[in-house]
Amino acid sequence: MNRLTAVRQAQKITDTVFSEIRRYIRPGLTEKQIAGQIKKRLAAYRAKTAFVPIVCSGQRTALFHGPTSKKKIRANEIIYIDMGARYRGYCADLTRTFFLGTPNKRLKKIYDIVLAVQKKQIALVRAGASCAVLDQKGRNLLKKYRLGKYFTHSTGHGVGLKIHQKPRISYKSKEVLKAGQVITIEPGVYIKGLGGVRIEDMLIVTKNGYINLSKSPK
Repeated sequence: MNRLTAVRQAQKITDTVFSEIRRYIRPGLTEKQIAGQIKKRLAAYRAKTAFVPIVCSGQRTALFHGPTSKKKIRANEIIYIDMGARYRGYCADLTRTFFLGTPNKRLKKIYDIVLAVQKKQIALVRAGASCAVLDQKGRNLLKKYRLGKYFTHSTGHGVGLKIHQKPRISYKSKEVLKAGQVITIEPGVYIKGLGGVRIEDMLIVTKNGYINLSKSPK
């Protein structure tokens, strides 16, 4: 099994488990219970965790890297899950943000903006594209909605045998994308006291574009 085949399978398992977890989640469960289920279900597909799954809900979604807590999830709360399988040594990475019931209007608007940013950035992916330009285009759109200061990490990173590797998709980067690289595109907005939104897909860079491996709904 070659590198890209293993990566594809890792992402396929990740999407499958995420679909199962969405159906499992209900009010009253703790974030840690959900993270435990993610690990259990990945193992059922003969995969390991590429990293410790992150589950955050409510105002805790403003913490873009968790950690997962014992907090109980309530109806109508926003939730994000950051998870990935490791299959035959190769990693996958996926983040989805969703609402368990009726969305908060402000957070729903932010979700729509982050999704628009991600679509814009993904459309720029191809061999030869500047990592710095790709990141900056997303930031510019967030600034238009006065959300730029709430995007506090880079747009994405390479994925392979390690969950974070080159290239780094950041306005500070001097790298350009190369065909065959596997990368993430994951813009986010995090507002203390309100919550946060991150949407992450994993893509294979091609000569003229990309292949999006992430099939989970947004």
